[in-house]
Amino acid sequence: MVMSHEQEHPKKAFGWAARDSSGVLSPFRFSRRETGEKDVTFKVLYCGICHSDLHNVKNEHGSSTYPLVPGHEIVGEVTEIGSNVQKFKVGDKVGVGCLVGACQSCDSCTDHLENYCPKKIFTYGGAKYYDGSTTYGGYSDIMVADEHFIVRIPDNLPLDSAAPLLCAGITTYSP
Repeated sequence: MVMSHEQEHPKKAFGWAARDSSGVLSPFRFSRRETGEKDVTFKVLYCGICHSDLHNVKNEHGSSTYPLVPGHEIVGEVTEIGSNVQKFKVGDKVGVGCLVGACQSCDSCTDHLENYCPKKIFTYGGAKYYDGSTTYGGYSDIMVADEHFIVRIPDNLPLDSAAPLLCAGITTYSP
């Protein structure tokens, strides 16, 4: 039996998804995975619009899978943390960029180069979490990601200004 996007996991979510390469986004109900022991769940307050989101929505690279909820410049407020989360607490302002997971054990990961990990998990675009569930991006109301990929947003930085830093701003740190 094939599960619907809402039945995959019990954590209900709402977003805006492309259903095909037309470039049109429409309302989409789906589910997020439960908050794992090393995960941070947060309410999405802002999400930037990157040109790579538009490329993916329109399948301009030929690799998009639908439905596709774009968005990888995501900021919000922590609503739940896993039992082993050390760096964040409920109420913190946080963000996540284009990665939400990686193996954390290969040479790339141990060298803090997770973007080169062969098992990296992209924020959206048909990627799968280790439990097999599909990743969806930040054009949605909630996000769940591994604590390692979450960044704290300083209190004196407006959240709407912080969102674009999670793509263009992070890019400047890539080797």
